[in-house]
Amino acid sequence: MIEANEIFSGPDERVALWFDNDDDTNGLAIMAENVISENIKLISVAPESVEFMCTCLEKTDTKIMTRYFFYPNKKTMDSQIYDLVKDVTSIFKVGADGVQIFVNISDLDQIITNLGVVRDDLFFEHDLSVGMDICDLEISDYDVLFQKLRDIRANSLVLTLKEDAGNRSDFVGRVYGLLQNWDFDGQLHFVLNNDYDRMDQVIRLVESERPELSKKLRFFLNY
Repeated sequence: MIEANEIFSGPDERVALWFDNDDDTNGLAIMAENVISENIKLISVAPESVEFMCTCLEKTDTKIMTRYFFYPNKKTMDSQIYDLVKDVTSIFKVGADGVQIFVNISDLDQIITNLGVVRDDLFFEHDLSVGMDICDLEISDYDVLFQKLRDIRANSLVLTLKEDAGNRSDFVGRVYGLLQNWDFDGQLHFVLNNDYDRMDQVIRLVESERPELSKKLRFFLNY
């Protein structure tokens, strides 16, 4: 299931799985079997697949996350956050261990402010991961980003690379800047479209700049 490569040549706690094909229960069942056989500890599935996967993995210690891509209209953000809270409450009731909320950096302050009011009740014994596209982040954003992650007591930051434009993405520079400004106790997760070269770059940078983060590093591989 996991491509043999120099980075992940065997069981590796840094490996997590991201399931895109979430409308096929047969496919999900096969995925669950592979999660068990390869001892994967962290997965991400769409909200509609959580209950099924929880049933499949109920006897394991695999953590099941679900994701919400939350890009609200500023005029209706309050009502949209209310709906998000309802959705998250419902998904926890069917067994999810946590949620990944993907946002734009420009919306982060208001979103965190609103969620902060219900944070303790909503995420009691559940994980909260805040996600965004690393290419949307600039050096000037990091102080605010890490402050907001601390304010909401997020468990992890998850970064995507939606469109890899090669050198124009300045991926290495962006990861380097992130690590130089790192001020957060949580984990660091990446979704890099199964690009092992990018993963290797992250690992090398973390080992050289922030070795204490090595055990908190996770890579979501697309299944």
